[in-house]
Amino acid sequence: MEEKYESIGKKYNGEKAIISLTSWKARIDTVGKTLFSLLKMCPGFHIVLVLSEEEFPQKEKELPENLMIFVKKEFIEILWVHKNYKAFKKILFTMDKYRDVPIISADDDCIYICNYAEEFYKKWQKNKKAFISCYISKERNIPHLGGAATLYPPFVFGEKAIQILNRTKIYKITNQDDDFYTALRHKFKLDVAEKGLDYKKIYVFHDEIEPCHNEIKNLSASSRKNIRDYILDSVMNCEV
Repeated sequence: MEEKYESIGKKYNGEKAIISLTSWKARIDTVGKTLFSLLKMCPGFHIVLVLSEEEFPQKEKELPENLMIFVKKEFIEILWVHKNYKAFKKILFTMDKYRDVPIISADDDCIYICNYAEEFYKKWQKNKKAFISCYISKERNIPHLGGAATLYPPFVFGEKAIQILNRTKIYKITNQDDDFYTALRHKFKLDVAEKGLDYKKIYVFHDEIEPCHNEIKNLSASSRKNIRDYILDSVMNCEV
């Protein structure tokens, strides 16, 4: 592991699962809306916001006051990683720090309107090998899951996921972290996925500043396939 973690705010207190999300400079002023909705709708879950020191070199001094209120009141934890892994820091580093509990993803441009974390956790308890997601499609015969609400079993990718991310440097080429997790599941033969609540029942968007999915949506079908094939090939061929 190259990363050494520092964190501020709430301490983990044995919660049964952790909700993890990330943000960046363009959205840091509005991520508080997402955090408020998660705190309100998903009580009893530890919430971790992962940020990059490369993007915020002065760390909490650069963060908006409305976000720091959540930190000072110890409602959420901010986990600092050094490199700017963009969207790829959403769950992997939280998963590495907290290896014994499921990690549940959230997106920083969403307002959550129900306790999806509880629903996903209950379903996962019945099949602890499964990834539980708000969205599942088949791409190249591999389950592709929706990153705005997916439960990942505890430390399911092991230490190899961050090693692969650093060696392939996919984060320097694209923001498509969901495709990266799809490739990891295929590489490690972790293709058990179950549908939780539908995403339309889980969240609404509050701020779609440069949403990651537009990077794919605005491309031609052949270009989308090229990006996804590149990610899959890079992960599958990476020796760790």
